[in-house]
Amino acid sequence: MTDNDAMLIEPDRRAEVVLLRHSRHATWLYAIAAAMLVALALLSPFLIPVSWNVAITRAVQSIRLPGLQAFMVAVSGFGNVPKFAFVAAVALLACGRRGEAVWLTWSGVGGWFLSLQLKGLIAYPRPTADVVAVFHEWDNASFPSGHVVFYVCFFGFLFFIARERLARGSHLRRLVLAVTVLLVALVGLARVYLGEHWPSDMPGSYVLGGLWLALSLKLYRRFNFAREAAPPRTTPAA
Repeated sequence: MTDNDAMLIEPDRRAEVVLLRHSRHATWLYAIAAAMLVALALLSPFLIPVSWNVAITRAVQSIRLPGLQAFMVAVSGFGNVPKFAFVAAVALLACGRRGEAVWLTWSGVGGWFLSLQLKGLIAYPRPTADVVAVFHEWDNASFPSGHVVFYVCFFGFLFFIARERLARGSHLRRLVLAVTVLLVALVGLARVYLGEHWPSDMPGSYVLGGLWLALSLKLYRRFNFAREAAPPRTTPAA
């Protein structure tokens, strides 16, 4: 509908039609911009020169503070995906949260498995000890970072559960929200500091984790809403 067509409509309705048309254009522009940002993030390992990666990594590793390396190792310490996801799922099941246990596992383990498949497909090489300090050498590719994708998907889902299920204003809720945010925010820096990933791995890894987390939350809400809205089962009278 053009502005001339809108002029034939009564004034109140005309303004609504024009506003709707412009909002649709804005939605398309936002969608295109978001797609471009996602594409740039996913292509970042191939767009950022190796010399920049080396320079940034060395600058990060040049920070010398007492206990900093141990702290970065601790931040990365939740990367044993099967074991950690299993423990968290069992804890939720023990609290009677079967749906949350299932979808938390789906989000965390699913995102980690996706990252493994992309590693094999993209095969971008990891940092080597001859150019930067490497804390631990891995035999798989660098991009995407499995730690970052898992942390975003797993701890992001835990953040959502805590925000929705724990009592507002409780100390436990504040603690869980703060810890999950910090782990997600710091894991990328920790992987670079330990020399196990390039800085260029981080944007795409966070984006991939965010996309899988968004899908997991959407599915969780849909199935959880359907389960909670279903009428309770009644047993037939004897």
